[in-house]
Amino acid sequence: MRASLICVYNDLYCLETKLMRSVNNQLNDIEIILIDNTTGVYSSAVNALEYGISRSTTDIYIFAHQDVYIKEKDGLERFARIIQEGRDGDVFGVAGSIECVRQNIGLFTSGDVFVDSLKECDWNLKKVSCLDEFMFGMKKVTYYQHPFNGNLCDNWHLYCAEMCLHARKNGSSIWIAPIQVHHFSNGNITNEYMSCLMRIAQEYRGDFKYIWTTAYKVRSNRLYINVLVAAWRLNRWIKKTLSSISIR
Repeated sequence: MRASLICVYNDLYCLETKLMRSVNNQLNDIEIILIDNTTGVYSSAVNALEYGISRSTTDIYIFAHQDVYIKEKDGLERFARIIQEGRDGDVFGVAGSIECVRQNIGLFTSGDVFVDSLKECDWNLKKVSCLDEFMFGMKKVTYYQHPFNGNLCDNWHLYCAEMCLHARKNGSSIWIAPIQVHHFSNGNITNEYMSCLMRIAQEYRGDFKYIWTTAYKVRSNRLYINVLVAAWRLNRWIKKTLSSISIR
């Protein structure tokens, strides 16, 4: 079994002290593909990761953020093995959500402060609706069945969520693997994120009643999503305005 670990980074120190430090002892049969975006040459995650895919020589793709730390010494290799043994067309991750369940699923911790403790686990795989993009993977053959959509996801958000919707629409399944990781982030909702969410809702509202991501859990209904995004943008504008007034 050989697998490619593909990561686009914009902070070399973060990459070296987090993701790479955690996998340096797990590189048997793992091809490391690092995409340097410290100068902002790539305008979207899809563009950067597609370049990484073009450099891969293996049949398994694993995508990870620069600020992910894999806690277990064999975590990366086990994740690759789980993907290899899985069904063609299925997508695998380490954090995700089940439609209409508020709590996210997975053996992960998150935040600026590293949590080294391991969570108890009595399961092998869990079927979910959507994966978090900080670490996920699939077979090469699966990627070409459910490729990234750069038209819907033209920024740095929701490219994995969109892939999960496409896979489910076409009869494939989405799975959480029991891999213990820490993500040095709690996520960041931006205007670009909300614009992408609207496009995805428009694309899939005929197939899914909900767009249930790990960050935002919404109905795909046109009126609902339009009002939600408008309210979010208004709230953001009010906060910025009040902040600028207080500074003066």
